[in-house]
Amino acid sequence: MTSNYNPENYKSVQHWMEVVNSRHNLSEQDWEGRLGVLWSFCDSLGQDPDTIIREALDERDSKLDYMRHLRRWANEQAHTPHAVHELQNVVRSFFINNGARVVTKPYPDVYGAKGS
Repeated sequence: MTSNYNPENYKSVQHWMEVVNSRHNLSEQDWEGRLGVLWSFCDSLGQDPDTIIREALDERDSKLDYMRHLRRWANEQAHTPHAVHELQNVVRSFFINNGARVVTKPYPDVYGAKGS
């Protein structure tokens, strides 16, 4: 399924890239990495990016289910807490920049053991 992914085919991906580039102007290499993470996440769900965002915006429970899946998926993909965090950040950025607000718990390695 990944081979069929092209950012130009998905409005949600185009929008994400436009919003992020308006602030950070990422390189093509940076986008390749981020898109690879997004495509892999989509593959793990068997859904395309536009469907995921549409469902996340339409129903809060769907968005929460996606965030739960993201947590599990990232833990399966990465071998260090930092790498897990980075994968989650890429996917959360996709959601946030498409209008699907997500709230995260503080990471102990960043904010201390109690999250403060």
